[in-house]
Amino acid sequence: MTERALVIAGFAILCALALGLTTLAHLRPNLLAPLSKVATAALAHRPVRIIAMLCWAWLGWHFLAR
Repeated sequence: MTERALVIAGFAILCALALGLTTLAHLRPNLLAPLSKVATAALAHRPVRIIAMLCWAWLGWHFLAR
């Protein structure tokens, strides 16, 4: 297996895991909170909003500016 195929397989596994967790969260909200509720609760605090904005800016600078 080439390095490229390994990276693609890793991202496919991460996407499948995220999709499975999202489905589980919507089917059983008492077991796992949906991402929208977690984000709403976290972004209610100013320091978290600032950190999220800085992380988003960093990602944009490093991946979209080139």
